[in-house]
Amino acid sequence: MSTPGGVQSAFLKQLGSLLREVSAREIMPRFRKLSAADVFQKPSHEDPTDLVTAADRAAEIALGERLCELVAGSSVVGEEAVAADHTLLARLRGSAPVWVVDPLDGTRNFAAGHGPFGVMAALVERGELLASAIYLPERDQVFCAERGQGAYLDGERIVASAAARDASASGALRGTPYARFMPAAARAELEARSVTHTLIPGVTCAAHEYAELALARKDYVVYFRLLPWDHAPGALIVREAGGVVRHPSGRDYAVLDEAELTLAAPSEELWQRAKRELFE
Repeated sequence: MSTPGGVQSAFLKQLGSLLREVSAREIMPRFRKLSAADVFQKPSHEDPTDLVTAADRAAEIALGERLCELVAGSSVVGEEAVAADHTLLARLRGSAPVWVVDPLDGTRNFAAGHGPFGVMAALVERGELLASAIYLPERDQVFCAERGQGAYLDGERIVASAAARDASASGALRGTPYARFMPAAARAELEARSVTHTLIPGVTCAAHEYAELALARKDYVVYFRLLPWDHAPGALIVREAGGVVRHPSGRDYAVLDEAELTLAAPSEELWQRAKRELFE
């Protein structure tokens, strides 16, 4: 839902344009045109079937070069670079500004020739989220946010909490629990407690999920594995749109969080209701 009031900054316009340009140059020309040599296995302990493509790698290089021009003294922590050198994550604990980058979120979808997929970046300093953007190429939509300045879709202010359903309504919540990486006990409890909800199948693309929350198209999403490039960009956008990204304990999501139940909702009221029904 768009609402008057608030003007997107020139900085956010530059950031959104950068993501769109890199996608147009490095990602979309490869969509549905990947050869076997363009798709690589990227196994990890948590996800032994993970993939990376030539589009991911090319986009991360291009984003790294351009993003550092936007903020003096900044560096990049990209998903693919961290896969090769995990020590790069230490930059997030330093005092210099850092760009957290997911060059192609939803890689498995992209490699299979369908969406959704997206490009994400967030600016972090001393562990604090300062700005972020998500670009969804199939929709040609740019979501941006700046701390304390609101969230925007294609330059128009969005307020998720204004569009969210009445949390006191008796209807079932609509949500998506991503339980794959959860401990067995937590997964079983979440599945049992969500049986009365209208469950929306996951699409394995955090860029899409956070965009949907920012537009209040679902009532909640639950995550456990918290890779920073998957969650930092979207968390700021949802928060600046009036939503909530928080652990059931009541602590807000932070960039350095790694593996913890995390509940995101487009309004405080919906977050509180989802917390009661899922975790209390």
